[in-house]
Amino acid sequence: MSVQLSDRNAFLAELSAADYELFRPHLTSFTLSVGERLQDLGAPVEQVVFPHGGLVALTMPLRSGGGGGAILVGRDSIVGAMGAAATAPAMCDAEVYIGGRGARMSASAFRYVLDQSALVRRLVARHCAALMVQAHQTALCNAAHPVEARIARWLLEVLDRSGGFDVPLTQSTLALMLGVQRTTVNLAAGRLEAAGVVNCRRGYMQIIRREQLERHACECYRNVKAYVSHLDAAPAAIASPTTPAEAVAVRKPA
Repeated sequence: MSVQLSDRNAFLAELSAADYELFRPHLTSFTLSVGERLQDLGAPVEQVVFPHGGLVALTMPLRSGGGGGAILVGRDSIVGAMGAAATAPAMCDAEVYIGGRGARMSASAFRYVLDQSALVRRLVARHCAALMVQAHQTALCNAAHPVEARIARWLLEVLDRSGGFDVPLTQSTLALMLGVQRTTVNLAAGRLEAAGVVNCRRGYMQIIRREQLERHACECYRNVKAYVSHLDAAPAAIASPTTPAEAVAVRKPA
């Protein structure tokens, strides 16, 4: 089934009509099912996924079976773009944590489209930069901040990508995403609930007071959001490069 213009995720919505036409013949709609693996660490990247809803977690697994430090991708971005563009193995696992709809295309078709448009390459680089800053900030966050602040941050990240105030993530899933014990999450979530910030229910967490949740969150949430806002504000059009002669003329005093 082809993807309609109204179905596009944030990346597809940024494209000009001409650039979207490069993608359109290669895109198919599908359902993102909870637990579905979109890519596996070290395996060839065979598809690029554009979520329209739901939530995908990018994680680095450990040999012991654990993991953590999840990077979240929703309708705001793309899954598999870096590996597909570089014809490289997947740098992480990608698993659907919240179901929804999405569109996908083969990695080879994605590379073909990149070769056709400099503007598409620029937009892909912008989305990859947003994922990289999340990864760097998350590494710092895991090392420096208490679990309660990290939970508040992740709940805000999920809200930003899914909408609404009911987060369909169990505390067990949240523990996996944070790379901590479930009992640690239970205690921290209990403190947030006692403060009237959230309600912990079976199978989901309900956000009661978002403004309070933001106060409990660490600085990482604001840092990532500010960086992504800066990326979004940058012009998508590619300006003509300044020649060396023009650069000298600009610097030359009157």
